[in-house]
Amino acid sequence: MNLILALIVLTIVILVHEFGHFIVCKLSGVLVEEFAIGFGPKLFSIKGKETEYSVRAFLIGGYVKPLGEDKDIDHPRALNNAKVHKRILMVLMGPVMNFVLAIIIMMGIGYFIGFGTNTIGRVEPNMPAYEAGIRSGDRIVALDKNRVYVWDQVSFYLAVHNMLYKDREVEIKVLRNGKQYIFRVMPKYDPNTKTKRIGVSSKISRKNLFDSIYYGLFGTYAEIKETIYSVVLMITGRVSASEIMGPVGMVKTIGEAANAGFKQSVLSGLLNILWLMQLISVNLGVINLIPFPALDGSRLVFYLYEAVARKPFNREKEALIHTIGFVLLLFLLVIVTFNDIKNIIMPGR
Repeated sequence: MNLILALIVLTIVILVHEFGHFIVCKLSGVLVEEFAIGFGPKLFSIKGKETEYSVRAFLIGGYVKPLGEDKDIDHPRALNNAKVHKRILMVLMGPVMNFVLAIIIMMGIGYFIGFGTNTIGRVEPNMPAYEAGIRSGDRIVALDKNRVYVWDQVSFYLAVHNMLYKDREVEIKVLRNGKQYIFRVMPKYDPNTKTKRIGVSSKISRKNLFDSIYYGLFGTYAEIKETIYSVVLMITGRVSASEIMGPVGMVKTIGEAANAGFKQSVLSGLLNILWLMQLISVNLGVINLIPFPALDGSRLVFYLYEAVARKPFNREKEALIHTIGFVLLLFLLVIVTFNDIKNIIMPGR
């Protein structure tokens, strides 16, 4: 059951991503030879008017194969003959569609279930925030000069702050009765939750259309920033690379979230699945924009080079670079899969 749920989530996220590439190709008149979900051996396919739609064995990823993607072809509908701005748009639209999916999911969650605003609903007595002078009704607008729009940003920032700094105060800027106030708060260790806390909770917004649109837009924006920051922390070694999650870890996480939710109700189970879907969608969009060979970000770099230099990069060399990148990505996939299995067998080690 966990595997089926994970495959459904990943397939939807990948399908939305590849559809972004596909629709721009179609609207630009570029001939698409194949639209594939997954990699590896072909499981089955359907031949359309001019495009083959296929499902392949390994459902971690997918691709759209336009004619003339990696080599110059003398064909009026080949990608290499399309104007460079159309190729740039084609590359960008995959990640953009992932962000659009996340926005729609978060809007739905925000409207029907509710979400935490950046307005404080409750301040716990005898906790750091209360002692510093923060009160219920204050709206947090910045943490250490980082702009805050939704409560997700508050939770994420405090978690990262507690992980990176042991004894450093947090500068909290709030809006109260039209005036801004700045407080410096030192998080306090809570033995019950085994984390450092400041003792505040959010005011919840529910069944408000405009608030939900706001949450969808700014909640997704916040998650994009958080994902980028997490990648930077990992690259700089401030967060362990062992925390990267691969396909096995995704199956486990999606399954655990769904099972925990379904124990309460079907709605809770579906909510947990949707929440993970939008999180995976944002991560896929951001990671694909990294300028690493074989990812969308790498192709974007080559197209931008062509736009500036007014001549394309050598197609054969570009294809070789993407092939090497793809092999490296497969190698990384093997490593993170091994790490997932190790974490399941020996959790906490």
